[in-house]
Amino acid sequence: MDILLYSLFAVFCGVSLIGIICYFPRIKCWFYAFGHQEKLHNPKKNRLAVIVPAKNESESITPFFDSVDRQTYDRELFDVYVVVDDPGDPTIAMTKQRGHEAVIVSGQTKKGDALDGCLKKILAEDAYKYDAYIVIDADTVLDDAFLEEMNNAMVKDTEIVVSKKRVKNYYFGDKSTRTLSACCNGVIWTLMDNLGNYYKTQHGYPCFIVGTGFLMRADLVRKNGGWPYQSTLTEDVELMMDTVLSGYLTSYYEHAIIYMEEATKLSVTNKRRQRWMTGVVDSDRLYMPKIDAKQSKGASKTEKMKRYHATSLNIVYGLVGTALVYSAVSLVLSIVLAILANPIWWWALLGWAIGLGAIYLYFLVPTLFAVFSDWSIIKLSFVGKIILIFAHPIYYMGYIPVMRRALFSKKNRHTWVAIDRGNFTKGR
Repeated sequence: MDILLYSLFAVFCGVSLIGIICYFPRIKCWFYAFGHQEKLHNPKKNRLAVIVPAKNESESITPFFDSVDRQTYDRELFDVYVVVDDPGDPTIAMTKQRGHEAVIVSGQTKKGDALDGCLKKILAEDAYKYDAYIVIDADTVLDDAFLEEMNNAMVKDTEIVVSKKRVKNYYFGDKSTRTLSACCNGVIWTLMDNLGNYYKTQHGYPCFIVGTGFLMRADLVRKNGGWPYQSTLTEDVELMMDTVLSGYLTSYYEHAIIYMEEATKLSVTNKRRQRWMTGVVDSDRLYMPKIDAKQSKGASKTEKMKRYHATSLNIVYGLVGTALVYSAVSLVLSIVLAILANPIWWWALLGWAIGLGAIYLYFLVPTLFAVFSDWSIIKLSFVGKIILIFAHPIYYMGYIPVMRRALFSKKNRHTWVAIDRGNFTKGR
């Protein structure tokens, strides 16, 4: 039995080491987390269209409208299109009162439907009216210089620009909106941007795209004839995968800032996480065969690295899965050995603890990089930040059951579930 336990531990260590080595190119990105981009200046003032999917968002959209009113970019150079589903939606009147255009796209089942309907309407009226399109969620608040900085980012020759994401709860809410769950979920944006998109932009790899606060050049929209990414619940992940397949260039620009709302309740956050991870899995299944088929004909090192960075989460799944299996097998062996009164039962129990500890450590290390790199913009006390550091890995473990359902469940894979909104009416 001793040999069995040692063998299990050796296999666990070996597989984990291989996984960490495979993940090293992604770990390399973390060490760029504390860098900062220079501010860009674009002498050209582009015409921008802001597209806002806003189905049943009348109670949450006011802070967004207020942030649009504060924009430093020339008001004559951008238009806002708010997309609703129901002709009786109160958002329509609110939109018109603010001087923006409401677009009705009936029968929406997901966000991609709203984007496609709105873009096709604009293209049909005047396909060359705008130089770029910016997608913003209705619960997002824009930094005052957001549109100006997005225009500046267009001086770089990339088809897609993603913005810096901050947690709205810190800036526009009160203490009731800064729950531990909300703060923990907010760390993910720093993981994507500081620990990922910053490095990827410098090296020409595909940035991780989130479905709010990103820009697409008009020529790409015209090429697509609207919004073709409608096969999953995560139209943003589909777009990211297509950047690898089609060779579109992406960039991240930290000076274009948005504030994203985090749910204050863990149950609501889990709805979001389930929807997102289901879409990630479905997008991976949809695009990876196409990408692999294309690269099988011959791919450069850069193209292979683009594929790697778009799919590196799979390595994390493997690392966590290995640790879970090792931990579960060790626990079962511990119980069996205890029943048999074998004195080495506690060695097996130690294996259970090592497996869980490995998962915690996998999440703790990037959490340290994330929190310290965004230390000044995480509006918590010193003690609050320390609690966040050690609580976040446990919170992140909540993705394990979410991922299991995303991989194996067939329920609600294409159903858009409404998410409860917080109270952010006080502004900043």
